[in-house]
Amino acid sequence: MWSHPPLSANFKIYLFNVTNPEEAQRGEKIIIKEVGPYVYHEWKEKENLIDDVNEDTVEFSFKNTFVFDEMSTLPLTGDEIIVMPHLAMIGMVTMTKMMKPAALGLVNKAIPFLYPDQTSVFMMGTANDIMWNGLDINCTSGEFAPVAICSQIRQNSASLHKISKDHFKFSLFGMKNGTIESNRYTVKRGYTSPATEVGQVVRFNDKHKLEVWPGEECNKIYGTDTTIFQPFVTKDTNLASFSGDICRSLAPDYVQETKYNGLHVFEYSAILVKPEEKCYCLNQKKCLKPGALDLTNCSGAPIIATLPHFYKSEDYLNNVDGLSPNMEKHRIQMYFEPMTGSPLVGYKRLQFNIFLKKEPKINVMKTLNEDEKLIPLFWVEEGVALNKTWTNQIKNKLYLPITVVKYVKYIFVVVGIVFIILAVVINYNSVKTIEVTPNY
Repeated sequence: MWSHPPLSANFKIYLFNVTNPEEAQRGEKIIIKEVGPYVYHEWKEKENLIDDVNEDTVEFSFKNTFVFDEMSTLPLTGDEIIVMPHLAMIGMVTMTKMMKPAALGLVNKAIPFLYPDQTSVFMMGTANDIMWNGLDINCTSGEFAPVAICSQIRQNSASLHKISKDHFKFSLFGMKNGTIESNRYTVKRGYTSPATEVGQVVRFNDKHKLEVWPGEECNKIYGTDTTIFQPFVTKDTNLASFSGDICRSLAPDYVQETKYNGLHVFEYSAILVKPEEKCYCLNQKKCLKPGALDLTNCSGAPIIATLPHFYKSEDYLNNVDGLSPNMEKHRIQMYFEPMTGSPLVGYKRLQFNIFLKKEPKINVMKTLNEDEKLIPLFWVEEGVALNKTWTNQIKNKLYLPITVVKYVKYIFVVVGIVFIILAVVINYNSVKTIEVTPNY
């Protein structure tokens, strides 16, 4: 059940459609409208397992498979036309400016060849093409600029659909579907080590710590692999989990005790970056505003993660029009059954954004707003809420025997008292009726 779970998680994708691309291209404020959810069943399996008996660990890679849930997505079909900032093009410009700004002129000359239909910084395509099928990157030109850029694309094409040696397609999730990740997790099995260590990540890609963040504290690897947690949970238990997708361990905060399907549970929530976690700031001269996490070093692309609709990152709300943060819809939420540590409800919600501003050396970005704005691209909800079929198993196999034992002891006490009373009564009656024979 741990390596190949018998039930899928719900995976929902919400895209942000730019409703005024022409005005935004001229530097006006961007207006967006949420389109979604596009609903999928996510099968999250662990493959290529290698056990180490001596260390009591198991090493594995995740394999995620997404199956479209057409009925839950209606009336949406995936054929809706979406307009959003061109992540591949903007990412290329931003990374070039960060690492080799002198090459921006080369990138500017290459863009019309790589994206011949692109006349603005905003891309247009169907939701399915943006999410899964991909949008074209054309490397057929023999001109120097596109040839130079395409040589780099070919060397770093692991996240692209390779159609041919001269054609690639970029999508948000297409390369993640049905493929085994290259990342390797090594976790404690809990066979011979303490039960509280079960699922704890001890290495990621065979390293005991990351090399992503500027501070040692933020590079520490701790917590579970997100799919299993220790038993005997108390309010003070650290239920941290490690995610390779965001290159960090995240510890949720205890919220309250509550009930779920008749079971006593602890509720937890989490934010991406706490104010005291200063070492997640990649640029100490220009740190992000509270609640935002810079994934540039983690993903190799200039992506900024926040909670959906900038919940807990409200300082960015004025960057665009069209967002409405809501605690119930947009927070990270978990319910744990304390005795087994089973996560009965879990909703991981994450929004992905990109900075957009005027870039004088890039023709399609010359007319944008002078001020740098954080623009939402999409957000996802990965979650599961166990139904009564599953929670009843915990009740029947765990709590029912405990309850029976709890009350059986009182039954034994009562029965014992009854027997003592009977013994006293019988003894009293036997003494009362005894015949004494006189001794003559």
